[in-house]
Amino acid sequence: MRVILAFLLSAPLVAHSGDRLTGAWRSDHDASIEFAHEHSILEPRQADFLQGILGRLELTFDGKNMRYLMPDTDVSIQGKAQHFVGSDDKFAYRVLGTTVDSVALVIAKHYGHDRIWHLHFVNDNVFWIYSEDGDYGLRDLNFREYFRRLQ
Repeated sequence: MRVILAFLLSAPLVAHSGDRLTGAWRSDHDASIEFAHEHSILEPRQADFLQGILGRLELTFDGKNMRYLMPDTDVSIQGKAQHFVGSDDKFAYRVLGTTVDSVALVIAKHYGHDRIWHLHFVNDNVFWIYSEDGDYGLRDLNFREYFRRLQ
């Protein structure tokens, strides 16, 4: 009985979080860079990479699937041009849980692995996610990427 009651009481929270998340979001270059400068210790190559790559990623959530749209982009890292091939992928997701200001998701088969994302809402139009992407040397940098809702 307690399990059923807990489920019934938490269902509106999960439904609300889905409504809050639904829509299109773009990486906020300036807010992400500002946080990195204030709270992260970056090597010059990491700072160059973030300066060039942030503000391009778009995420769209529809309640079941997330579209991950990253356009092709050229980034200068320590004076050397680097080309990054973009992607336009769709991943299934589900809400694991919510709090007043956050949503935890499991993203299915996100580039080969199920991943848990914890989105922290600043308000209804801004969230951030802690980046721990080891592929680009961002692990352990105390780095957040901010996203703004597209209107």
